[in-house]
Amino acid sequence: MENKHIPVGLSGHPTVCFLEGCPWASKCIRRLAYERLGKERHYGNAVHPSSLREDGCDMFSEARLKRFAKGATHLYDEVRMKHYTSIRHQVVRILHGRDGYYRSISGKRLITESEQQQILRLFASYGYPVSDLFDEYVEQYE
Repeated sequence: MENKHIPVGLSGHPTVCFLEGCPWASKCIRRLAYERLGKERHYGNAVHPSSLREDGCDMFSEARLKRFAKGATHLYDEVRMKHYTSIRHQVVRILHGRDGYYRSISGKRLITESEQQQILRLFASYGYPVSDLFDEYVEQYE
């Protein structure tokens, strides 16, 4: 499996799986977390062997590669003054409040695909072009 950064949903202290021989390991985010973080961690939540059954695993969570936007420092470059306050207020709401807004715009918090789509629809509803709203894109597991 290619190294693709630390999974977004696994920051902090995620539950990891280090069970050997699990047939679902290659598709499980918990195993991926162990492979990425295992050597850096000395304690934390782990999947217990009792979770593994013949027909599945109680703790299985599929690893999905997602495309996140990182930063939006030029988001308002084309916005007319009469629309700025309204659009900005709605973007703050989409990004879950002021803290999420500032962290997302600066690139410290990644913008999910759903949030990207909401922002693109918002700008399109005002008649603004929707290309180049975000600074860059990164692919990470979620």
